[in-house]
Amino acid sequence: MKNDYVCPFCRGYLKVKNSVIFSARKENGEQGLLLMSPEIGNYTVRKHRSFRLADGERTDLYCPICHANLMAQNYNENLARIIQIDEENEENIVLISEIVGERCTYVIHGKKVEKYGDDAVNYFGAGGDF
Repeated sequence: MKNDYVCPFCRGYLKVKNSVIFSARKENGEQGLLLMSPEIGNYTVRKHRSFRLADGERTDLYCPICHANLMAQNYNENLARIIQIDEENEENIVLISEIVGERCTYVIHGKKVEKYGDDAVNYFGAGGDF
């Protein structure tokens, strides 16, 4: 997988080896690091065993470099936004759910939206355009 991922604020690289790294904060203030698969549609997450997450729980995702909140305010407050740099060096917006257990990812190419995961219809309905 040759795609890379960067923070939309500091442009720091979030992908290290086979993981995209985020800092996460639960509503109760607990914090931890999440290592997610860089493969769109693969919902594998690694974390420290003491950072417990329950399905349906909301987390806030942050850049581990500049600590900016990655909430996708222009789209939905339950989504985080990062930038994907593809193999042709083109940039796409990637939106991922901040709800634990929700399988929901969007890749936005201009005005086209690609949806991944069983829960992807939850935010933008069934259409594929903005």
